[in-house]
Amino acid sequence: MGKGITIKFDGLDDLLKRIEAQPAKVKSEAGDIIQNTALRVEKRAKASAPEDTGYLKQHITAEKTGELSADVTSLAEYSIYNEFGTRKMAAHPYMKPAMNQEQPFIYQKLNNLLEKGLL
Repeated sequence: MGKGITIKFDGLDDLLKRIEAQPAKVKSEAGDIIQNTALRVEKRAKASAPEDTGYLKQHITAEKTGELSADVTSLAEYSIYNEFGTRKMAAHPYMKPAMNQEQPFIYQKLNNLLEKGLL
């Protein structure tokens, strides 16, 4: 049985290091951007997830996990099989495409925050 899936943004490490060095107000704003992006990914994933009974969509959640982190998780036990397929079933990705669509948003918003002279 699968255990669900979590998709994470890659390449944010440098931005997050720069944000960590900022005053609390900037970190708070960055945390809001990260949480907002996680909610956007959740919404997109739910909109494109395969639907039979609705169980899969009901088990996609965004959760703030730290000051500068959030997870979007699909906890339905068969999530991984839908996302990546099996040898007998084609993949029907919904998490990774949702994350890929929101990646430019989070980079732009975090870069804009840092470029406002708050360095």
